[in-house]
This record gives sequence, structure tokens and C-alpha cells, in this order.
Amino acid sequence: MKGATLHQFLTGAAAGDAITDQALLMRRWLRDLGFESEIYAWHMHRGMVADVRPMATYRQSSSEEWGIYHHSIGSEMPDSLVHRDLRLILVYHNITPPEFFENSDPLRAHLARLGMRQLEILRPRTELALAVSGYNEAELQRAGFERTAVQPICLPVERYDIPLNERLAAGLARSGPRLLFIGRLAPNKRQEDLVKLLHCLRRLRPEAHLYLVGDPWEVGYDRWVEQLAGELGVRSGLTLAGKVSQQDMVTYIRAADVYISMSEHEGFGVPLIESMYLGLPVVAYGAAAVPETMGDAGVLFYRKKYEPLAELIDLLLADDALRSRIIEKQRARVQAFLEPQVRRQFIAQLAKVGLF
Repeated sequence: MKGATLHQFLTGAAAGDAITDQALLMRRWLRDLGFESEIYAWHMHRGMVADVRPMATYRQSSSEEWGIYHHSIGSEMPDSLVHRDLRLILVYHNITPPEFFENSDPLRAHLARLGMRQLEILRPRTELALAVSGYNEAELQRAGFERTAVQPICLPVERYDIPLNERLAAGLARSGPRLLFIGRLAPNKRQEDLVKLLHCLRRLRPEAHLYLVGDPWEVGYDRWVEQLAGELGVRSGLTLAGKVSQQDMVTYIRAADVYISMSEHEGFGVPLIESMYLGLPVVAYGAAAVPETMGDAGVLFYRKKYEPLAELIDLLLADDALRSRIIEKQRARVQAFLEPQVRRQFIAQLAKVGLF
């Protein structure tokens, strides 16, 4: 579509953020197809200035008819877009229910409720609503969107087939077995339940260590997780790594023995497929979109009974044949999220609305 314009709009942009990463990938695809395409964000980390433009600098051209908006939380962006003469493609990444934040962060609870209400004002302007999972698509349909489809998150393998941080890898090798979870520290992610699991696992594996990689997003939640670990006597087996570089994240995954998730709300679950791609067995609580993302791979559980789960992980650590079967199934599952297939799906969605 040489000469046509199709920009993307985000509430916020930050390095390593799954939505930002997806928008950057889509921009490459759009430019390859001949579109003029930029990314505009209402809020942006200073590290993104080379790749993303502030929304305040956006000026709609006279020939510009379409825009792509990534929605995941309430912000000023929807109001700004619906008052412009743009036909929208909505990419819905899900909104974490406000109930998770009511007692800890009233502002985030408010923004979640706002984001849900803003689906109503976005609907009349939206020509096509794309959801990153079937779970999210069902939410869009309940909100009254008629033209919907699933456009999954893509895993660009060049970001994972990279050298390790050898110094970090050497440090990780001194502990073990190693459990890993990746995700911002927030109530819906339930890192406190991982600490409870560590407490039970250490009865079987006294040297077991839990690594939590992710931004301390919710004020005070990280300190509460550390306090709980201290009360349970497992503080020495817990590392809160914070937000890390891409190289360090890959190193953590490569060094870990099991990826374990207790999260109670995921609109997709990018770290699940990252771990699958890098050959790490995944054990996850089957909430929200997690079962759909994992498909028939990995190990799903639906009740948080910590002692049986600790025994299951102990078995995974001991049984090499079982680990190999799980990893093989995961490698097959992750093919659905690699770039060639996901890019073809994206182009097909653009064709449905006459853009390609």
C-alpha cells in the first residue's frame, strides 16, 4: 500500500513492554508493506525517543483515514482519537480487572474501570477489533464489538537467539534448583503464592531458589512479598531481580529449571511462550487466557494446593524423560506465535478492511 498512512497509538511506551514490542514489530511489517507508519504514545519512557513519538506532536494529514490503537488501560488517548476523523483498528490487550487493585492502589483501579468504559466510546469508531487471544475477543464481543478477530502476540526469535550474560549465568549456576517467574510485581500476578510454593518445595529441595523478574509496579507489593518470604523462613531462597535487559531475561530463562506461574489474570501471557521457545518447562495456573496460550503444552493446574504442586515440581526436576517430553510439546506449540505465521495473519486482517 505504497504512500498510504497507518500510524499506531499507545497509552504508554517503554523498552521491554509487551505492547510496545508488538507495536514496533507491527510498524516494521507496515513499512515493509509500503505504509508510512509511526508510533505515537501519550506517555513514553525517555529510552524510547528514537522509536516512538509523543502524542503531542501528532498531526493528522488530510489523506489519513485509518489508525491502529492498542488498548489496555484507561487514559486520555481514546478521547483524543475518537474526536478525530479516523477509522480505527483496535488491538485489545485486555484490562486487568479493577478488583485486583481496590485495596492497594485506588488510582490503578480507577484507570482499569475507565479503560473498560472507554470501550464504549471506541466501539462506534472501530472498524475491526483485534484481540491478542480468544479470551480477549470474548470480552470485546460482550462489550458490543461486532467485527472481531484474534491476532496473537508474535515472538520475534532474533530477540531470544542471543548470547547470554555470562557473568549472570555463572552466578545463577551457583544456586538451584531454580524456579522462575517473569512479570511486573502486582496483585493479579500473585507472586505471594509463588513464595508459598517455595516454602513447600524447600522441604523437598532445601536449596530451591525462586527468581522473580519484573518491574516493582505496584507500590509496596514487592516489600510485602519479601516480608512474607521472611515470615515463612525462605527469604534466602528469594531473589527479586527487578526489571532487566533482554539479554539478562534470556539468561534467567536459560538458567532456570522450571517456569512457574500463579497469575490469576493474563490476557495472553508472553513469558509463557518465551519460556517455551527457550526450552524451559512451564507449569501454570489455568486462569484467564493462560490455558489458551499454552494449548496442549506445558503443565496446567487449576487449584492452588501447594504441597502437591511442590511434589509435581520435584518430579519434573528428577525425571529427565518427562522434562524432555514437555519441552518437545512446548516447542511444537510455540510455532503458532513465530513471525511468519503471525505476520500472515496480520496482513489478512488488513485485507479484510480493504487496507491491503
